[in-house]
Amino acid sequence: MIFHPKNRIQTEERFVLPAHVSALAHTCLNKPILQTFWHNFSYRSSSLTLSTCNEFVFSVGDAERLALDGAAYSIHVTPNGICVYAENERDLIHGFLTLLDRFHAIDENGETAVEVACCQIRERALVQTRMIHYCIFPETELWELQRFVRFCGALKYTHIVLEFWGMLKYDCMQELSWSHGFTKEEVRPILSEARALGLEVIPMFNHWGHASAGRVMHGKHVVLDQNPALQSYFSEDGWCWDIRQNKVRALLRQIREELIELCGEGTYFHIGCDEAFNFEFTKENMDFLCDFINEASRDLIARGRRAILWGDMFLYRYEHYNPNNRYTCNAPTREAEQYLLGHLDRQIVMADWQYRAPEAPVETVSVFKKAGFDCLFCPWDEGRAQIDTALITAKSGAVMGYMHTTWHTLSKGFPIILLMGVGGFEEIHDMKGIKAATYSAALLRRVMPIDGNYERAGWGRYEVGCRW
Repeated sequence: MIFHPKNRIQTEERFVLPAHVSALAHTCLNKPILQTFWHNFSYRSSSLTLSTCNEFVFSVGDAERLALDGAAYSIHVTPNGICVYAENERDLIHGFLTLLDRFHAIDENGETAVEVACCQIRERALVQTRMIHYCIFPETELWELQRFVRFCGALKYTHIVLEFWGMLKYDCMQELSWSHGFTKEEVRPILSEARALGLEVIPMFNHWGHASAGRVMHGKHVVLDQNPALQSYFSEDGWCWDIRQNKVRALLRQIREELIELCGEGTYFHIGCDEAFNFEFTKENMDFLCDFINEASRDLIARGRRAILWGDMFLYRYEHYNPNNRYTCNAPTREAEQYLLGHLDRQIVMADWQYRAPEAPVETVSVFKKAGFDCLFCPWDEGRAQIDTALITAKSGAVMGYMHTTWHTLSKGFPIILLMGVGGFEEIHDMKGIKAATYSAALLRRVMPIDGNYERAGWGRYEVGCRW
């Protein structure tokens, strides 16, 4: 088991899954991916058929519904049945996923069977908002995106932020995608699986820096490497969108519309705006920047969404900060920090990405909180100390939750994703590095079996010369 809910009572008795299980369940569980998960988590020894109802339950055989008593969901397993109960769709899905995590393979007359320990569980997350950010790079294949979605769904993340780095074909400008980019119709089934697993899909498109849909280290530019005549949409070096241009604002608005339609209902849109190199922090420039961001924020609010904004360009690195935490702060002065934060819409959610902050408390989040913003703390993969700091920060009340980032490091990042997911529910003191790795591999085999395809096994394509 990956999850160990603290509020549980367990006995020595067991419920053994029949080869064919009929259950009564809320309609939100009547999704192909959840039935696939049942089959995979039971090591292909059991199939699931549902009869639907409007109550937030999943019921097999004879097991009483447990009162929640303040929990998000309850699970009751008896020798004769199973009942999962919640008060909304997402919590019921998470209860169902916790149940699957408790499936245990046994040998029964030479055949694989599955048992579930009889128990009473009531669980509520320690961190309510548990986001994860994923980049669809030009090297990313669709099956990798699907596997990632399933992995994070099984770990009960609440939101997945999807950033297409030149890999989605838009209607508004064909050069926004490389020629091998994905069509919307190719992506839609994966997004449908995400929603079925309780994940809100947050669309992301960088509205300022990273306009190349690439990274500085490689110099690629999705638009200008295809059509240099579109230079006027960008800064002289191509790195930033020229946000003073009305045609740029109009294009970004069209992009938002397309992504919102693609990703479906939701409450957020990530507009990026990090690492805008060469920006001159004059009053005129800062006023224009704030007007631009606030305009995008107002447009999103009219659509029922809040803008999420990377926070680095709006932070100054104070001398009194903990020197062991090497914060990324790109505002040159405290006056610039205060001026920018004082002129931005308070409906914006600040995403504070700090990748070298091994010691709590993280001081930068308090800057956003004091300025009146909701804040997400956004770690990466800088080791166990960074993970612990992120979880301490997320549980402290200083932020609304976390957004774990992955970037180009999934060749080693799945165990960290697991730790962050589990850490949103319980303490992870006993989850050491090796255990996180082996359990991540076990979870990948359940969420997306690869039936002997060597290159798709695990998270590295090869044992020697592993590349991603």
